[in-house]
Amino acid sequence: MAFSSLDLSESNPCLSRALRAIRRHRGLKTSEVARRMNMAQRSYELFEAGGGRITFSRIVAFAEATDCDPFALALVGPFGSSEFAVHCADTKLVMIMIMTLQEFADERGSDISFLEPPNVIAALQRLFTDLGARLDDNEAFLSKWLDGRVGRIGLGALSLRGFHRKKA
Repeated sequence: MAFSSLDLSESNPCLSRALRAIRRHRGLKTSEVARRMNMAQRSYELFEAGGGRITFSRIVAFAEATDCDPFALALVGPFGSSEFAVHCADTKLVMIMIMTLQEFADERGSDISFLEPPNVIAALQRLFTDLGARLDDNEAFLSKWLDGRVGRIGLGALSLRGFHRKKA
């Protein structure tokens, strides 16, 4: 199965809530998101309501139209939390993790097979403990983050194998 055709229909109710919440968080009307996605408004409204087959390609189109994290949207079903996608909309947490993992895979290739799961778990736990500590020092963290932020993190920085975006 091609990555771009990943069917996310199983997570419809949670995903639908996330799509609506992100659109509202961005202050956009359904007609504006439909236009940005090059869809008829009625088709977009059906998509946002969780109707029909929901593919990762369509999630990416929504993410581009609303400047949010498509990978966080893909995880709302397994996580059981539409709020997760809203929380990741601005920071692009999951997309950044995927981009970093892709760079690691490109650098290390087949050596990844020698990683032992306990070491991977420990490394990821250290990472998230460190991120949590930075959030605990919220004022300094936000100030540093805002000072260093230039532009926005877009999907153009991501180049997944087997994933093809349509050119506008």
